[in-house]
Amino acid sequence: MKKLFNSIVLACAVALSTSALASPNDGNFLAQRHMKKGIQCAQCHSNNDVNKPVRKAECLTCHQSYEAMAKRTSGVEPNPHYNHYGDRDCSTCHKGHQRSEVSCNTCHKFSLKTP
Repeated sequence: MKKLFNSIVLACAVALSTSALASPNDGNFLAQRHMKKGIQCAQCHSNNDVNKPVRKAECLTCHQSYEAMAKRTSGVEPNPHYNHYGDRDCSTCHKGHQRSEVSCNTCHKFSLKTP
C-alpha cells in the first residue's frame, strides 16, 4: 500500500513539475514563437547549453538594444522597457519554456501582456 501511495505521489509531482514547463513544440511559449521564425535553440542558448538561461547579450544580437526595445514598446503604458530598474536581463520577464511574467507586478499591478 505504501509503494502504491509513493508511486501516486511521485506521478503527481512529475505531472505538476512538467506542466509548468513547455516543450518547444507546444506553441504556447516564447521558444515556440522563435522557432516559428526559423530561430534554432543554439542561436539563443550560448554554447548550445539549453540548461542555462538565455542572457540579455544573446537577446540583443537580434533585438538590437534595450533602448531599441523601449522604442518598440513606446505605445505600451507603462512602457516595460523604460522603467526605474533600467536595463534588466530579458529573462527577468521573458521565459522561453514557461509562462512569461511581468516582474513589475511584484510591487505594481499592471495589466501588461508579456510574450
